[in-house]
Order: sequence, then structure tokens, then C-alpha cells
Amino acid sequence: MLLYSANWKSAEHTIAAAGLYKNFARNTIEASLETYYKTMDDYLDYRNGAQLLMNHHIETDVLTTKGRAYGVELMFKKTQGKLNGWISYAYSRTQLRQEDKRISLPVNKGDWYPDDFDKPHEFKFIGNYKFTHRYSLSLNCEYTTGRPITLPVSKYQYVGGQYVYYSDRNKYRGPDYFRMDMAFNIEPSHHLTLLTHSTITFGVYNLTGRKNAHSVYYKSENGVIKGYKLSIFGSPIPYVSYNIKF
Repeated sequence: MLLYSANWKSAEHTIAAAGLYKNFARNTIEASLETYYKTMDDYLDYRNGAQLLMNHHIETDVLTTKGRAYGVELMFKKTQGKLNGWISYAYSRTQLRQEDKRISLPVNKGDWYPDDFDKPHEFKFIGNYKFTHRYSLSLNCEYTTGRPITLPVSKYQYVGGQYVYYSDRNKYRGPDYFRMDMAFNIEPSHHLTLLTHSTITFGVYNLTGRKNAHSVYYKSENGVIKGYKLSIFGSPIPYVSYNIKF
């Protein structure tokens, strides 16, 4: 069993981390528990109502922001045998806050709000099964909480114009992310006298063909605001790779 802790401070960051490790079953299974806490100063984020397109003075629409990140990760790893791999779960948060007293309208009234890449829950599984020394099968699964998004919640009229009222920044979340990859690996030779060792892999990326939403955006169509999800690689993608190790 091994326990470690570390603390580091600078003018802009404070980091604290600790971990606990334990081996089981004659050192064939490794378990670890890690946690961390980090603060950030002088982080930049956009003010409410910032103009992002064709803005020649974008520096006037960004504000000094504080941040914090913290989390815990639990992992089990099997290192030997025909079946090996690892499984992990992590809970982590990344949040921002604008508390400059010179700002009359800080984001979300000065409360903590999720960063754009805040994903509280993350689950990963990577498994390998060796049929022989030359042939093996690999499986990779990943699940994460959806990214934070800001939703248009209503419309209102003002001085003859129609405007959209949005929720607090990053108050809601897009769909959860899930992906599964599978690969079959062939290692032609294991002779120790060879100068190089090669591996041929036949795989499928996004095996289930899930259309994960990379981002969510909105368009006004005939007076109606409609939401759309943008997916990247939303179908199974087969691939072949050839790797050489010296």
C-alpha cells in the first residue's frame, strides 16, 4: 500500500493531490484511488452579451475569472493473464466564478458555474483478450456526462423588437456521451532476434454508431427557435493500421 500527497502553490495556481495504491492477487491486480483540488486565478471568460463575431476589440468582452477544479478517480487494473485491461470511474468538476466588484453584471450573478468542459461523471473500460501470442481482441468503452449548455428559455418584446432570453450560463447539459471501439490485432512474429516487431490491427471506431452530440446550437426558423445537435463520427468507422516497433 502506498499513500502520497503533494501541494504546490504559485501566484496563479494552488494544487493539492493525494493517492492511495494497493496490489491484490499476487500483484496481478492494481487498485488506485486518487483525488485532487486545484484553484485558478486570472482565467479569462466572456462577459454576458459578448460579441464574438467580427469583433475587432474582443479584449473588451472578456473578464478576469477565478476557477476551481476538483475530483476523485477509482481504478482497477489487471496486468497479467490472457484477459487484461483496466476499468475506472472518475467524478470531477471544473467551475468558474466572476467576483470582480467592478463588474456590474457578472455571469450567473457571481455564483459558481460549470466550465464548458465540465463533465462530472466519467467511466472507462479497456479490455484485451489474447487468444494466442499472435492474435488478440481489444474493446474500449467510454461514457461521460454531457457538456454544459445554455438554453434559450423564452422570447420577449422590447422597443418594437423581439429578443431571446437565455438561461443562466451552462445551467443545462447536452446528451451524455458513449462510445465503443473494437479491434482485432495480429502480431506476425515474436522472434527475439528480429530488429523490428510489427502489429496489424483491424478495428471499428464507434462500433454502436451512436451520434454523440459534440455541440448544441439554435436557429430561428419562421419565428420558432429550433435546437440542433452537431455530431462528429456519428456512424461506425472501420480502419486498418500497421505499426512497427524497433
